[in-house]
Amino acid sequence: MELKWLDDYLALIETGSFSAAAEKRHVSQPAFSRRIQLLENWLGVSLIDRSRKPLRFTALAEQHEVAFRNLATHIYEFQSTLRSDATQSPGMVMAAQHSLAAAYLPTFLEELRALMPEQRFRIRSQNRDDGVALLVRGQADILLTYETRQIGSSVPPQLATSCTLGEDALVLVASARLCASNDFVQPDRPLPLLCFPPESFFGQAVRAHALPELMHARLVAVQYVSEFSLGLREMALIHQGAAWLPRSLIAQDLKQGTLRELVSMGSSVPLTIVAYFANRNGNALQNVAARLIAARGGETTTSNTEPT
Repeated sequence: MELKWLDDYLALIETGSFSAAAEKRHVSQPAFSRRIQLLENWLGVSLIDRSRKPLRFTALAEQHEVAFRNLATHIYEFQSTLRSDATQSPGMVMAAQHSLAAAYLPTFLEELRALMPEQRFRIRSQNRDDGVALLVRGQADILLTYETRQIGSSVPPQLATSCTLGEDALVLVASARLCASNDFVQPDRPLPLLCFPPESFFGQAVRAHALPELMHARLVAVQYVSEFSLGLREMALIHQGAAWLPRSLIAQDLKQGTLRELVSMGSSVPLTIVAYFANRNGNALQNVAARLIAARGGETTTSNTEPT
């Protein structure tokens, strides 16, 4: 298959006309039609229903329209990545816990780039355990993660230097509309809850610090379970229930009033934001770690080896 055939087909989808698509692709209409047929021959399926006019796509083509678009996007992204890697140094790999990648990472990257202006960084947004595994296996140079007093990262201290970057908290929130509803505020009605899985880091933290207190005070009904805080945030915003979410992730929602903190219902869960810098890369990362630690008035720390 030639990539231009895929671009031709997407142009046909966008314009809905062979003549308009051919003009957009700067080829004659007969040549354009032949290229669409070549794509169909390569796929082994018909994309155009030629028994009807005006132009109609087959049911199979309509069913997979999003897949065609994604395929083209992925090919061009892969091409861009290869070209970039061919002309620049590979860069350091940073594994970042999903919630931190969404909320805290941009600020942290600015700080790192001020200390390492020539360095490129490749970001991998991961589940916490997967991020730790990447660092331990030598596939990541920096790990950005949350910890609690009870749940450390289990990164061996000989492998990485840790730096405490700041504090955050999981806070119980719900949408303004849900907070105003009668059933939601009635103590004898089940509280709809959006939860992290019990085996996940946030799930363990909430169950250790806050959930038992809430369940002792009120009956709860679990409506939705997800390990992704962004997913729980979206469900909370459409009034599906209350959820414990990182305050940094929902700061704008709280400011705008679309989400409200339920201070009277559930305790917050303190979180510490920690960066781990691999020790295997010589002095460069260790110097950065030392400068970050000094900027925060601390000393170099070792990792908490208590398992999750």
